[in-house]
Amino acid sequence: MSKLKRKFEDHLDSLYAAVEGQEDLRDNYKLYKKIQRFYTKDGVTFTGDTSMDYNMVMNYLYEDLN
Repeated sequence: MSKLKRKFEDHLDSLYAAVEGQEDLRDNYKLYKKIQRFYTKDGVTFTGDTSMDYNMVMNYLYEDLN
């Protein structure tokens, strides 16, 4: 099990739904910020553009969840 899955195991349903396009993770702002912080600590540099950053988070989630 990946580090992401262990850390956010209580939220996996929401994360999978977001990756599959069924829900917008930004609707759960607190969880989205935690995920973004997780990737920032992992070395990802975000641009500050909300749309681009969200797409980056979704790409990393897709890779880590599959």
